[in-house]
This record gives sequence, structure tokens and C-alpha cells, in this order.
Amino acid sequence: MAARYMAAAMGNDTGDPLPGDTGGTPATSGPTVDAPEPADPDARCAPGRRMAAPMSDTAVAPRLTPGGRPRTSRAARVVGRAGGALGDQVLSSGTQLLLIVLVARQADPTTLGAVSVALVAHGFLLGIVRAGVGEVVLLRCREDRSAAWFEGCRGLFLALLAGMVSATGLAAASAVIGGQVGWFLLLMAPAAPLIYMQDVLRYVAYGTGRVPDAIVGDGVWLVVQVALSAGMLAAGNATPTRLVLAWVVGAAAGALAMALPRRLWPRPAAVGRWWAQERARASGFVADFLASSGLWYFGFLLLGLIMSLEELGALRVAIVSVSPLANVLAGVRALGLASLAGLREQPVRARRRAVLIGLGLAAAAAVYGVGLVLLPDRWGSELFGETWTEAASLVGIVALAEVMRLPTFAAIDLVKVLGRPVDLVRTRLTGGVGVIASMLLGAALAGPRGAAAGTVVGYAWSELIWWRQGRSVGLRPASVP
Repeated sequence: MAARYMAAAMGNDTGDPLPGDTGGTPATSGPTVDAPEPADPDARCAPGRRMAAPMSDTAVAPRLTPGGRPRTSRAARVVGRAGGALGDQVLSSGTQLLLIVLVARQADPTTLGAVSVALVAHGFLLGIVRAGVGEVVLLRCREDRSAAWFEGCRGLFLALLAGMVSATGLAAASAVIGGQVGWFLLLMAPAAPLIYMQDVLRYVAYGTGRVPDAIVGDGVWLVVQVALSAGMLAAGNATPTRLVLAWVVGAAAGALAMALPRRLWPRPAAVGRWWAQERARASGFVADFLASSGLWYFGFLLLGLIMSLEELGALRVAIVSVSPLANVLAGVRALGLASLAGLREQPVRARRRAVLIGLGLAAAAAVYGVGLVLLPDRWGSELFGETWTEAASLVGIVALAEVMRLPTFAAIDLVKVLGRPVDLVRTRLTGGVGVIASMLLGAALAGPRGAAAGTVVGYAWSELIWWRQGRSVGLRPASVP
């Protein structure tokens, strides 16, 4: 069970993302999955297959050549899948990043702030579905790949059901709030079931070791979105509403691109039994999400009550300009976790390696941040329109927050390997509450600059807490549960 928890924790933990981070789908446990293909690749997707027993650990042994050597090394396959996951992560993150950039170019900062609030609300709900459905489906596909077709169809049904519930909630919130924020929340309602189903199909692809399927789905989403958006821009009728709808249509196309070749469709197959078997695991993953990323979504939504939509839009653009680095590193992070997992019985070496990884992440953030600060203002204005004028004054502060934040990736992974689930949840709550409190206090005192500065202080606190916890679990006697 501990191994399952660690694998799924990779799916919804991005190292406590900056509020409003545009990262698409967080790195899943897919890159580390290394199960062999069955003799008949299509057999596992055929309807009517019965549930097989979970594969034994020996099933992952590479096939030997007549000379007795592995035809393809396990490490090479893991690296190959990590590379594929990295590419998929870039595509997935690119869809929302493109939407924000286009809206920033076509609209005023106030409208961008309203779109940002709607996207954050959507992201919060999507995170819950990923944790409670997507990650569980991934693990079930990994445990029994012969049942992947049933798991995929049932996962699609659960995603559709959750999407309909979310759509109802978003529509109700839209009616209560009204204004621009209410309008864009209403646009998120039809997006919910489509994006949830697309996301679950990606988890099925990772769980069955078919990372290229996920790449195809996200690639189709991005291509359709680009084509529709480019057509509207060329015709001169690109409005924020139409750009959001192009994003939604792209998600639907991506879902179809993954579902049709595998003949997957929503199917309520033994949903009651699924819930009886997975209630504890799904609830645990949702609680883990709420204790980590959920805090950040909630904190960013609270900023909308403290700052004006125009100020919120400027802060959002500053965060978006910094987010590509973290999005890329999220795709590579699985390799760091795998490396630390190999040193589970050598905690001293594991701590040293985690420190080196953390220093490398901090250096990457510093180099990226310096380059961003030195970016000519005209480039930022070309990319983000008039919102960049205010955002440019925040970029340096937000980049410094990334330097504080990214090293916690390594500390979190160290706690995952050497600690217990309760260590993760407790540390996330302690560190996360500090960051949210600092950010909100800074926003109340000095607007967006105060929020950015408060985030730096909060992440410094969070980093201290995580590394202290990493040292503590490393010194814990092996007999301690």
C-alpha cells in the first residue's frame, strides 16, 4: 500500500505550486511504470476480458536475448518514458498557457483577472477528480493491464458523472457571482465533463504504459485550439469568450483522439464494487490533494476578494511567465524520485542526493529568473499585451519565490521515500498554511507586490519546514513505522 501511495502522490503533487500556476496535468507515475507489453497488445482492450490477478514483481524483468543479456535495459525504458512524459507535460501545459496569453493580448487586465479566477476554480475541481478518479484508474490499470479496457470505460463514466456535478456547481456559482467572473465561470461548466474525460484517458494511457496515446490526445487538443484561435485572430473576431470556447473544443477533440482508437466510452460497469474497493484509497488521495495543491487554489481565489481583478490579472501574468520552468521540471521529477527510491535503505546517501537535486533546481530557477528579468519589455508586451506593464514589476519577486520553491521538490520526494504518509500531510499543512497566510497578508498590506513578496517569505518558510522534515525522517530508526 505504501508503494501505491507513493506512486499516486506523484500524480497530484507538484511541489506546492504557485497560486494560479498554469501547469496542465501534473507529472504522473507513468514515467516510472515499466511493465512489459502483453503478447497481443490489443487483447487487454478487448471487451469481455475477465479480471486477472495482479502481475507479480518478476513480470517486469526484461526479456533476455539468446546471449543472456537484456534486449533493452530497464533504465533505458524508464528514461524513454520519462522523455515521453516530459513532452506530454509540455503539450498539456501549453493549452492553458496559450489560452492565457491570447486572452491577455486581446483583453484588458480586468477581463484577464476574471478569466484567471474561472480557470483557478476549474483547476481546483479538476484536481479533485484527478486525485479521486484519475490516479486510482492509473493504479488499477497498472495492477491489471488485461482489465484496462473496463477500467478506462468505467473511469470515463466516473469522470463524466463528476463533470456533470461540477458543471452544475459552476453554473450555480455563476448565477450568484454575476459579472465577468460569473460569465467565465459559466463557460467552465460545459468544459468540465469534456476535460475530465480527456484527463482520465491520459491516466489510462500512463497506467498501461502507452505514453504516446497521451501525447496524441494533448497534441490534438493543442492543434485544434491553435487552428481555431488562429482562424478567429485572422478574421479579427477573437474575443475572450471565443478563445475559451476554442480551448474547450480542443479538449473534446483530444478526448476523442484517445477514445476512438481504443473503443473507449463511458460505461457504468460495476461502479458500486469499484467504490467499495477504492473508497479508502480515493479518499486518501483527495485528502492529500486538498492538503497540498488545494490550499494554493483556495488561496488564489481569496486573493480575488482582496485585490481588484486588474491587479489579479497582473499577478497572474507574472506567475504565468515563471511557470514554464516548473512545468518542464515536473515532467523530469519522476527521475529524481526514482533515484531517491533506490537509496531507501541508505538514508544518508539519499539525503545527500536530495540536497544536490535541490541545489540543481534552485540554480535552474535562478538562471531562468535572471533571464526573465532581463527580458526586453517590448517582448513581454508583445506576448501579454498591456497587462505586462504592471506584471513586469512583479516578475523579479515571483522569480525569487521560484528559487525558494523548487528545491522543496527534492525535499518532498525525500520524505515520500523515507517517511510515512502522515509525514507528508502534516508537513504540507504546516508549510502550506504559512505560505497562504504570508501571501494574503502581503496582498492586504501592499496589493500585488505585497502578495508576491509574501509568497517569497512563505516559500522560504515552507522550504525550511520540508528540509527539516527530510532530515528528521532520515534519522528515524528503521524500526519506526
